[in-house]
Amino acid sequence: MLPGPAAVGEAAETEAWSDPAGGGVAPIAGYRTDSMGAEHAADTEAGRDDPAGLASGWWPSPWPASMVAAGKVGRSGLQAAGGGVYWIESRPDDGGRQVVVGAAGGQLPVDISPVGVSVGSRVHEYGGGAATVAAGALFYVNQDDQRWYRVPVPGSSGSMADSPTPGAPVSLSPPPPADGPSCRYADGRLAGSGQWLVSVEERVGAGRTGHRLMAVGVQEPAVVPMVEEGDFVGAPRVSGDGRWLAWVTWDHPCMPWDSSEVWVARIEESGGSIRLRGGRRVAGGEGTSVGQPLWCRDGSLLFVDDRSGWWLPYRLRAEQLAADVPVAHPLVARQAEFHAPDWVLGQATMAELSDGSVVCRMHEGGRDHLVCLRPPESADDAVRQKRAEEPPWSIDVIDQPCVSISGVAVTQPEPAVGPPGVLDRVWLLGSTATESQAVFEIPVAGGDPPRRISTAPAVAVSSRDVSVGRPFTAATPSGPVPGLFFAPRNAHVEQQLDGGSTGLPPLVVFCHGGPTAAAVAGFDPVVQFFTSRGLAVAVVDYRGSTGYGRAYRLRLLGMWGEGDVDDCVHYAGALADAGWVDGSRMAIRGTSAGGLTALAALIRSQCFAGAAAWYGVTDLEALAADTHDFESRYVDSLVGPWPEAAETYRARSPIHHPDRVAGEVLLLQGADDRVVPRDQSERFAAMLHEHGIPCRLVIFEGESHGFRRAATIEACLTAELDFYRSLFSHPVSPEPTPTAP
Repeated sequence: MLPGPAAVGEAAETEAWSDPAGGGVAPIAGYRTDSMGAEHAADTEAGRDDPAGLASGWWPSPWPASMVAAGKVGRSGLQAAGGGVYWIESRPDDGGRQVVVGAAGGQLPVDISPVGVSVGSRVHEYGGGAATVAAGALFYVNQDDQRWYRVPVPGSSGSMADSPTPGAPVSLSPPPPADGPSCRYADGRLAGSGQWLVSVEERVGAGRTGHRLMAVGVQEPAVVPMVEEGDFVGAPRVSGDGRWLAWVTWDHPCMPWDSSEVWVARIEESGGSIRLRGGRRVAGGEGTSVGQPLWCRDGSLLFVDDRSGWWLPYRLRAEQLAADVPVAHPLVARQAEFHAPDWVLGQATMAELSDGSVVCRMHEGGRDHLVCLRPPESADDAVRQKRAEEPPWSIDVIDQPCVSISGVAVTQPEPAVGPPGVLDRVWLLGSTATESQAVFEIPVAGGDPPRRISTAPAVAVSSRDVSVGRPFTAATPSGPVPGLFFAPRNAHVEQQLDGGSTGLPPLVVFCHGGPTAAAVAGFDPVVQFFTSRGLAVAVVDYRGSTGYGRAYRLRLLGMWGEGDVDDCVHYAGALADAGWVDGSRMAIRGTSAGGLTALAALIRSQCFAGAAAWYGVTDLEALAADTHDFESRYVDSLVGPWPEAAETYRARSPIHHPDRVAGEVLLLQGADDRVVPRDQSERFAAMLHEHGIPCRLVIFEGESHGFRRAATIEACLTAELDFYRSLFSHPVSPEPTPTAP
């Protein structure tokens, strides 16, 4: 049996070296990794002995695990309202509590959500859209009870600094009945006369989950169903005049990036109630993914659509919305992505400027760009109405510091003074090559440089110590596989070497989660934690990754657990063949779905000395048999229909092939994980022990999927570094060619 828990800071951890663990298969709730974007911090590893001189993995680093963990302040949910800008921060030093932060009038950011409350939604298990600011109020979902609350925005009548303490919160959504399903909420918007908050509701009961759009009263207690059709709903967006609602819907067995639809309906409010009339589909359908509906000031509707093979912005003018068969056309024709998979609710990377232009994120060439789409000057509404297609809009790239962008928002002056668009304020949430997840104000009219709005990193680290990702595309039997290579970087060591070299570095391959997700080009303190110690890192966009069009995304269908694994193996081999890394010292790691890829790489090849998995999937059969509603049919497309393809599930599950694992294993697991339960890691560790495979299992009490506590993150990074130091002290003979399953 595993030894009892021992306290480690805020998190209690249980550690075992391949100790067998009994127990049956626990319910499983999914497998995608949570984002771990964060602020970085640093100091020196004072007092640590350096037994290996300048050996790779032992370089004295400015990135101790404690500072990386404490500085991992994640930011999300960027939005603008009433002249201010708002976002959510997760704070590891406060037990992972999430706080709504706002800034207005040139003031420093202040917390605007109630003290002691953690803001977060559990809709789809991954949440998103947990807060919105409108009409001088903050509407937020309390993470503890998943209900909507309203509280005045501090200083909403003036500067936020005038009243830093918010008023008492008022609950809007009712508590669940004792004998009924629990309800979760997310992605709310004020509707009608501002007396209703329309949002997604997820009802979770015994063996059944349902989704619909609901309206809850803002001033008076009331709950009104708005949309009950469709297995899933999201992105409810109200037009500027309050008369129309647009939303996205999709049905099993699809995920929103497979097939989804945009619907619109008229809002009617009377007699103290609200309803929708005349709902109709205006975009999307079988084989097309849509998202991000956005109402413009002229009554037109923008959205993204991948019918061309790329997520591009489309527009339906007001008169087109009334047509029997609305026909939209892309604003631009480009092989670029203006959207990302909707793992969480509330994605917002497009915003309208007051002159009718649209500022948005565009992913191209392995990085994000901020662009302004401008309509043709000669194409007024009368001219457009006579044409069969929307004239192409021009694309202006806006100078800004971020290489990875997760949020775009615009504040338009009211009333407008001066030329349209000039006084607009553009806000950006993104990561630069040397700093992660910050909020910036971007001057679209030129002149002033971008200005950081969010709090600066607690401890600055010289850019000379930061490794910047270098694009590298590997030629593989399945085609080109893109990714990023981070070489070891440490100014102190480079000065000591004075032009010399410690030889080719060991390599750690990072497998992103999802698997429908992508490598992030922006600064990641975890990457720097390893590169500053002399280890090289490769982040692989294996087949199925996003950012390269629909065709590349579909290449993983039916191939998860094989195609992604082979791509990572070949990518590592290509780096070794190119002379960038030491092919005899390579390891692989992954989070959640990426954990499956990493562990399977030890089965399908012998080129890695070991694999580290953070809350990683080991049992695909258990995943298919009992997962949460959002992803309950996801594995059907990635592996095969369940249970017809049961043999394929077993063939690709590491837990069924412990005897073929060629390398050591490190498993890091949250005790309260409802997405990938601890039972998967415990059973896999026990089987490895029975077959004599070295395995270390560390279980963290109080943690779930996506570690958030500083003490947990510090312990994981320390364990992972020690794991690689042990692996790379014993070179292995690389065999990069995957073996047959």
